Amino acid sequence: MKRNGIVLKFGLLIMALFLSILIPFAFMIDQILLNVYTIYLNDNVKSIAESLEVELVEKEQSPEEIYEHLDLFFDHKVLFFNFDGYITHGDFMGFSQGFHLPSNWVSRLRNGETLEGERFNESNQENFYFVVQPIFDDNEFDGGVIIFSSIDELHEKMHTVKDWLIRVIVATILIAVGYAFFIVWFLSRPLVKMEKATREIAKGNLNTLVDVKSRDELGSLGSAINDLSVELNNYRKNRSEFLANISHELRTPTSYLSGYAKLIKEEKYATLEELNRYATIIDGEASRLAQLIQELFELSKMEEGEYTLSIQEIDIEDFINTLLEKVNLKVLSKGLSIEVSLDLSAKAFFTDGMKLEQILINLLENAINYTSQGKVGLYILMKEQKIEFTVMDTGEGIPKSDQPFIFERFYRVDKSRSRATGGTGLGLAISVELVKQLSGTIHMQSAENEGTNFTVEFPYTIDNQRDADVPVIDEVK
Repeated sequence: MKRNGIVLKFGLLIMALFLSILIPFAFMIDQILLNVYTIYLNDNVKSIAESLEVELVEKEQSPEEIYEHLDLFFDHKVLFFNFDGYITHGDFMGFSQGFHLPSNWVSRLRNGETLEGERFNESNQENFYFVVQPIFDDNEFDGGVIIFSSIDELHEKMHTVKDWLIRVIVATILIAVGYAFFIVWFLSRPLVKMEKATREIAKGNLNTLVDVKSRDELGSLGSAINDLSVELNNYRKNRSEFLANISHELRTPTSYLSGYAKLIKEEKYATLEELNRYATIIDGEASRLAQLIQELFELSKMEEGEYTLSIQEIDIEDFINTLLEKVNLKVLSKGLSIEVSLDLSAKAFFTDGMKLEQILINLLENAINYTSQGKVGLYILMKEQKIEFTVMDTGEGIPKSDQPFIFERFYRVDKSRSRATGGTGLGLAISVELVKQLSGTIHMQSAENEGTNFTVEFPYTIDNQRDADVPVIDEVK
């Protein structure tokens, strides 16, 4: 058990709470028993004094007769005194025959008070409880009786009770200590396991998992640690893949740049036309490298949430015309045709026009790049709650095995055509992040040798764009 461990801390805390209840309770029981014995003794002695008063007054027995009777059959010491306060019968603890009671006692007794108290007999080292009971005959003070009763027996019983209370308290504490530490150990065991698991995760052992057996808060915490381990493991794998992809993507253009720059520097070209060709290659690779860096920068900012939206009302017809002007040249250069279907309605559409344009251009250029013949389509449908944009092509389609990965960074279906198309492998990943910013959804439907459809849907207004996740749905014909 650790000195500062949670088991020790919780165990001590539970014991402190337990003792804070047990000790006052034991003290209260002791006081209750003491009061019960005291009240019992007081009532008993007073009852005897009142009985003697009855014997003297109503039965008209003399003190001598009563005293002789009590001396034979009574354990208590009884003394009689007359109306002047002098002891007439009995001798005990300095109260001998002819002894005059204190004047204040006599005054109080004449007023009908009953006196009581305790005295210690030094001769036999015994404690006594006494009661002084006045006697009235026809409402006239006629002396009284003093009854002494030993309370050593009471003290012995109280000490016995206290001894048993102490034994019970000690036994209860020992049982409670064991029980408390067992309960704390049992309850804290999952926390200790989680602590060890998190330390293993911190050391880099990301395959470490916690055995979750309960469905309470501890079970939820264990599941969260397992989720964290899985996410960190995925992050490490993705980071490794990302760095490998970055290295690969940067190596090719830098190799081209370095190689052709070296040829130009060493003047290893025969004609000016060959020099221009080398310069064109360098310029293209430099542009491709700059585009790659810019797209990585944009993707990083979007994933970190560092973006702002410029929401404005979009005129769909003007927006689509501007969009087509930007991609029309590329469509014509490949000998393709573009089909546009616009379902106009009176609904107002508010969004970030620049980001929407970037999404659609990425999808359209991707469709153009991977379509060798046929057409590319853009269809806009104004639904009841959302506006839908569909980009269609008649290209070669995406194999079923590749479809789950097409939205990942740097993933290309046709690796051999990646350089010919000029893409960086980040277009779809950026599109997904942009759709997320605009509170939209993106769907993909593709079949080999038939073509591919990408559909994005957006609300007519954006409320909580930062809270929305992007559902990505792959559908296979």
